[in-house]
Amino acid sequence: MSDSKVTNDGPKDASPSTSDVGLVEMTEDTSGGDERHKREHWSSRWDYIMSMIGYCVGFGNLWRFPYLCNRNGGGAFVIPFLAFIIIAALPVFYLEASLAQFSGKGAVQTWHFCPLLKGVGIGTVIVVALCQPYFQILLAWPIYYMAKSCSSVLPWTTCGNWWNTDLCVEDISTLKGLSMNNTHVLNYSDVAGINGTRTSVAELWRNKTLSHTAVEEFYQYHVLNISHGIREIGSIQWHILGCLFASYVLIFLSLFRGIKASGKVVYVTALLPYILLVAIFIRTCTLPGAVDGILHYLQPDFSKLLTGQVWSEACIQVFYSLGPGWGIIMTASSYNKFREPTLRDSIILCTVSEGTSILAGFVTFAILGVMAERVGVPISEVVSSGPGLGFVAYPEALSHLPLPQLWSFMFFLMLLTVGLDGQFMFVELLTTTVIDQFPATLRHRRGWVTLVTCVLTFAAGIIICTQGGPYIMQLIDWYLVAVSLFLFCTLECVAAVWFYGIEQLNEDIYMMSGRPLPVLTKVLWGIVTPAILIIVFIVTISHYDSPTYGKYTYPVEATAIGWLIALLSVVPVIIVIIRTLLKQPGSLKQRLMLSLRPNSEWRPADYSLVKRHREALLRNRRTFSESFRYIFKTQTQSKRSNIGFS
Repeated sequence: MSDSKVTNDGPKDASPSTSDVGLVEMTEDTSGGDERHKREHWSSRWDYIMSMIGYCVGFGNLWRFPYLCNRNGGGAFVIPFLAFIIIAALPVFYLEASLAQFSGKGAVQTWHFCPLLKGVGIGTVIVVALCQPYFQILLAWPIYYMAKSCSSVLPWTTCGNWWNTDLCVEDISTLKGLSMNNTHVLNYSDVAGINGTRTSVAELWRNKTLSHTAVEEFYQYHVLNISHGIREIGSIQWHILGCLFASYVLIFLSLFRGIKASGKVVYVTALLPYILLVAIFIRTCTLPGAVDGILHYLQPDFSKLLTGQVWSEACIQVFYSLGPGWGIIMTASSYNKFREPTLRDSIILCTVSEGTSILAGFVTFAILGVMAERVGVPISEVVSSGPGLGFVAYPEALSHLPLPQLWSFMFFLMLLTVGLDGQFMFVELLTTTVIDQFPATLRHRRGWVTLVTCVLTFAAGIIICTQGGPYIMQLIDWYLVAVSLFLFCTLECVAAVWFYGIEQLNEDIYMMSGRPLPVLTKVLWGIVTPAILIIVFIVTISHYDSPTYGKYTYPVEATAIGWLIALLSVVPVIIVIIRTLLKQPGSLKQRLMLSLRPNSEWRPADYSLVKRHREALLRNRRTFSESFRYIFKTQTQSKRSNIGFS
């Protein structure tokens, strides 16, 4: 096999010049290539596909997309939604998957291709470490509801329980009559927590809350037993803590043997939600009002497309749903075999994930149409999002079906499986990061690393199981990726195209796939996608509101803590930049240039290609202006190097 390489620009001299000495030294193999072959791989390509479908299809697909679609023009919202999938989310998804698959490294170690920005990888791990404990609570709630669904009478359908108030109503159809005729004053805070003030039923109705229905009171005053604010942490809710522990047991049992075992579990947890979702949809369509709800969902309002908010929210939803910028895609792709079709897989995953969002919209609005029919109000007045939709609206509608226990159990089982897949990948990222840092010591102790990770995150999640936990959860969720998400994705594109070099990236991907990058992909990575991300980032930050929990307004000190949480994941980026520059020799410019070049750990996962890759790194060093011209250059190689493709 020849070691020479002929690119589209013709043969080039692979001999290093004097200015390349630093690069040669940095790319010497010092870590032992044989160790790389010990890294696990998915048993099959479909293990990876199913695991990533489970990660990409989350709660946001089920209860956030339908709400945004209703608020932003109905069917017209799909236009910006699809546009941002194609020109923003899919390119970043493909870029992350390609970098990780090429190197066989996780979210942090992949950044050896640009050591100056390795802090981005560390930042993604911090984001996941902060997100994991509070996100796991969304698995504890369905477990508790599943247990209660086995009762002879669903407890969220009756009043007269210890958690109910005097104004609790069992039948939502009586809601309108109460709001018009009852002038008593509630002696408790509603779902939104209204800072401890007293609120009339009529006011509650005008504000479109369902806090005085049996299902809402069960959720707020029994499941959560929520306090009056974030300053009131209250006691631990032991029933939720027990369910949280059970959810971590499920996570550990699925992951402790590595990806070869978890890759089989996801065939159940990723496919089961679709079966249950379709079953619930078919049954709901037989009820009065379902068709009206679906038509309301599909009705387009193209005038909404003239507002910037619609486009901004479409971009945010796409990135929240697909999950680039969290390090998960890199972690999962690092376990791929070297020659997996990365682009094809990325297209499949983006299509399935966002197609699920659209499917979930049909199911959600069919349910809401049934509710609106029962209450006798317009559908727009019963539309909600977030946990309120999953744990209030759906249980209310399903409780009126024949065999409500069965349908409720199926629904919460669906929520559990949807959440489990995402948490599989969160825990996998944390364990992979630790193992990649100490591969010789920990690679054969994966089970213990997984156990420690689960124990630590469970301990961190105990505070979310308190009465004030929902306020803490909302605060973290509000700020966690306020800064990091679009900033990290932008830096990924800039580092890969402008620092590492689009020509070298093109050769790396050619080594894996046997196909060069299309011009469109290079233009998106280098110019269009970063520009869009910067614009959306600026718009998002400039319009960022203070956090709320329904009508509860957070105190100033909580908002300050929220911004500290937002900046926490960005701090490593700054620290690593300073530390990396200080470690390099020479002037500031020389230090900067050395820090932007790949270090000795960056090389293909196929160790037989390391020498060829090192020579390519020496050839493909270009200035920014040369890189800009190369982005638009069509790949026309007259001769392909012999790297295993015909």
